[in-house]
Amino acid sequence: MVRLAIDMMGSDLGPTGLIPGVKALLKDYDDVELHLFGDENILKESFTEENVIIHGTEEIVPMEVGALKVLRMKNSSMMKAVQCTVDEDLDGVVSAGSTGGFLTLTTLIVKNVEGVLRAGLCAPFLTVKKGKYVAILDIGASNENTAEELACFAKLGKIYSSTMWNIENPSVYLLNNGAEEGKGPDYVKGAYKLLKEDSSINFQGNVEARYVMDGKRDVVVSAGFPGNIYLKASEGMASNMNMLIKNAFSENIFSKIGYLLARRGFKHMKEIMNYKKVGGAIALGLNKVAVKAHGNSDGYAFEHALIMAYKMCKNHMVDAIKKEFHE
Repeated sequence: MVRLAIDMMGSDLGPTGLIPGVKALLKDYDDVELHLFGDENILKESFTEENVIIHGTEEIVPMEVGALKVLRMKNSSMMKAVQCTVDEDLDGVVSAGSTGGFLTLTTLIVKNVEGVLRAGLCAPFLTVKKGKYVAILDIGASNENTAEELACFAKLGKIYSSTMWNIENPSVYLLNNGAEEGKGPDYVKGAYKLLKEDSSINFQGNVEARYVMDGKRDVVVSAGFPGNIYLKASEGMASNMNMLIKNAFSENIFSKIGYLLARRGFKHMKEIMNYKKVGGAIALGLNKVAVKAHGNSDGYAFEHALIMAYKMCKNHMVDAIKKEFHE
């Protein structure tokens, strides 16, 4: 049985946008117990299942919120969901609300696994190789990081890719502006040295941003600030490419015929660029599974965020991290 706490109030679309995703999870997985936090009236109208426990809350954490403010919002759906994860010893927590608020609450309430210097926000990216993912972290949990923290992210990424994707010895790279060893700021050079000396990490050196999703990497490590820029740039590029392709094949009858002949290949490309299929990002290194779904999640995206949390729980991700960092 996988037991999850779910913040239903923080997304751009509100609870009505997320409810279809929860319904889809309940339809496909019967070994779950879901604790839903949000507007009690809306949730009770939508859920009557015995394995769904509804917790009415009074406050919604805004998208732009400081650490002190979110901690004061004791009756918010996000705070209640995170606190319940610890108090009721649930397996994980999922929210589509404020990233900063979610990371603040999970870090202070759920806390890092002993030995983890800093939890990293990890996103699995689809690559050009069919069925192949690459784990990128940190993508925005912090603005500044040390060399030691990047080395910690590398270990967390290795555990994630080996546990979730059954990769025996995952390849690990540092995101940099060049492949040469001496490239980058001091903290990246320091991380390079640490990873090169760590025999437990299959470190393969630096990688430029243009090669991250070529299907040849398993884990790419970055500080939070450049990692978040890479994430946003990738999402923007994917959105622009979809728009350009759609416009190109809508110009006239001949372009439409061309699309019909090539649609199989474009379907695969569309899947690669569909960030909603991933569902969100994971705060790796905490004592519970914590998934931050996209703020603009619809039912489809939120379902995939919930599936991500479910699979991490089933694969005992937290136990794997504890084992690695306690050895």
